Amino acid sequence: MAATRAFSKFQYGQETISTHGTAVAATKILAGAEIKGVPIDRKPQFIEDALGVRAASARSKVYELLVEDTLSLPNAYFQVLPMIFSCGLKGGVTPSTSSGEHTWAFTPSMTASNTPDSITLEMGDDTQAYEVEFVMFKSIKVSGEIAQDGGESPVSIEVEYFGRQVTATTFTGSLSLPAMTTMNAKLARLYKDAAWANKGTTEIASTLRAFEFEIMTGLHPKFFGDANRYFSTFGESIIGAMLTLTLEGNASADAIWDDFIAETAAAYALKINGPTISSNPHALNMFVYGKPESVIPLNEESSGNNLHAVVIHGMYDTTGAQIVDVNCVTDVNTI
Repeated sequence: MAATRAFSKFQYGQETISTHGTAVAATKILAGAEIKGVPIDRKPQFIEDALGVRAASARSKVYELLVEDTLSLPNAYFQVLPMIFSCGLKGGVTPSTSSGEHTWAFTPSMTASNTPDSITLEMGDDTQAYEVEFVMFKSIKVSGEIAQDGGESPVSIEVEYFGRQVTATTFTGSLSLPAMTTMNAKLARLYKDAAWANKGTTEIASTLRAFEFEIMTGLHPKFFGDANRYFSTFGESIIGAMLTLTLEGNASADAIWDDFIAETAAAYALKINGPTISSNPHALNMFVYGKPESVIPLNEESSGNNLHAVVIHGMYDTTGAQIVDVNCVTDVNTI
């Protein structure tokens, strides 16, 4: 059988939270994921010994197994969002539902476990499939650039993940392609408010050119001495967030430069809407509280227009008791 590029794909299944790492059959196709090499899960050490011959090694050893890789969706769609944030920011979320519209709230706890979900990821082609169990996301990056020529303005999502091991398997069959409502960076809108309680209220209009919202989830594998070479469990550490912006060099952008000089913190929001489902649109809403880490006026120009480069560094708001928040609306109620 030929190794046919057209038959390459990713698909996944949600693992049970109480038994992370127990591989499950896939339930959904991960459409739109960039096809690249199957990740390596082991690094053999070629042990050098004094052998009395003109060769350094006569033995090798693989001590541990660990998968670390990235998944990229260059043209992201709303229906994949619940899985992305469940396996990175907050797990066990049950959406609120009305008329086929499902609202997912991924507000992370700052003082307790966020019980993240995990997936078993299947990948391969018509020759061989491979699976990685206990997949969780170390970072989530949502980015987009608003085209200035009437061209493409996709929203891309990239996640850095870890998993236990790569195992040869057989694809779970008979899965249908998912609904895919494409996200559009042109519909992204930026907000800034002084208080976390008012986040997402005051829009910075006619200013946003490009964005990158990155969340460092704090999730990491933990290795203990036991019967297996793969990691034993996972840990939750510090949650971080960074918002990188390209802005039209207008008065609104210069006001953020003023905040940089004055070291003024604010609640920033990035909202991306899509088509209406029933009464409300598909939506991704991301919030971060923080201060400008850098603001560079005249950083670049576009068709004679000067642009600001801005980096907002996420910080804990002692009044709002939060650093980052995410919610989304879509037409799926499972991850």
